[in-house]
Amino acid sequence: MRTPKDSLLLQGLEYALAGRQAEAAEVLCSLHALLDVGAVPEDLHYLLFARAISRRLEGAGAVPGNPYLNEEPERGASQIDLFRLLVTHMPLASTADAVANAVLADLLRGHPEATLLDVGIGQGRQARGLLRELAKAGALPRRLTLVGVDPSGSSLRQAEATVAEAAREVGATVRFVDIESPVEGLTEATWAALRGVPRPLVVNGAFALHHVAEEPGGQGEARDAVLRRLRGLAPVGLVLCEPHVDHHRAPVRERFRNAWNHFTRVFELLDTLDVPREDRAAIKRFFGREVDDVVGTVDESARCERHETAPSWMDRLRRAGFVPMEALEKVRPAEVHPAVSLRRERGCVGICYRDDMLVAVLGARPAEGRG
Repeated sequence: MRTPKDSLLLQGLEYALAGRQAEAAEVLCSLHALLDVGAVPEDLHYLLFARAISRRLEGAGAVPGNPYLNEEPERGASQIDLFRLLVTHMPLASTADAVANAVLADLLRGHPEATLLDVGIGQGRQARGLLRELAKAGALPRRLTLVGVDPSGSSLRQAEATVAEAAREVGATVRFVDIESPVEGLTEATWAALRGVPRPLVVNGAFALHHVAEEPGGQGEARDAVLRRLRGLAPVGLVLCEPHVDHHRAPVRERFRNAWNHFTRVFELLDTLDVPREDRAAIKRFFGREVDDVVGTVDESARCERHETAPSWMDRLRRAGFVPMEALEKVRPAEVHPAVSLRRERGCVGICYRDDMLVAVLGARPAEGRG
């Protein structure tokens, strides 16, 4: 049964989609009058989604381009800084890191030389954890090349410093190579150079590939092309972490429902945790910007947060010449936060809250006989 708040929110969306701006604004104003965010935590859900609908009314979309590259002072902390705070407190991201790093460590352990290609390396926090895990297990390669791909130059500089500090801490020999570009924008020369890196090659992509931009009118070929390129590098394994929800090809009403179900579950999880109030508010701002992008962007070509479900990613991996990695289903991360649980499927470990998978860690290796 719908509450009055639900009805007003959905009515505001319908008016916005119908171009009835005055009616939409009036309905959203009525909704705001019912909200008391300070006293009722659930009211923040309505506020964020109402704000996203209001952005649709403005007609310019929620966030101009990738929010991780948006650092205007009026927007407050950058999205990558908020993400770092999220990783500190939210077991979804930290558990995904633990699962992914356990698989990556198995792929890298004990080799005299190896290369990790980290797509969307950000500020290097996952790579730091991986180096520590390898060192703890006595499994560090004697020489590790770490290739960090990221569209943000400032993030790459921070990643290089983070990796260098971690390498000194654990006594590792790491050569850091930075590539400032979105992965779909890499040149032919760069792909050729990547084919010549020290072997074995392992590929990691944490919360990055859903940002791969589509050409206007494209139907998803850009992501398939990137995965085919990665398969062409002949890695021994590839690990992806992605939110498990369809915000990519779903029509706007379905996308709204998907976003509501996903983000309200995430907020419910956050509200069960012992997190300082200011940090909790900052983490909610992070997710609020994602809601703005998913729900509030009118120009489909400008949307950035194009999440897909685990089966959708696995289908893409198969088309690109990968098969599920059996080792992923057997991995046992050192710690799993009691607020979340793991769901093991073929080539996938789901991070769940109350039986709902919210984040997926996928592992794949090249199919035999595919060039």
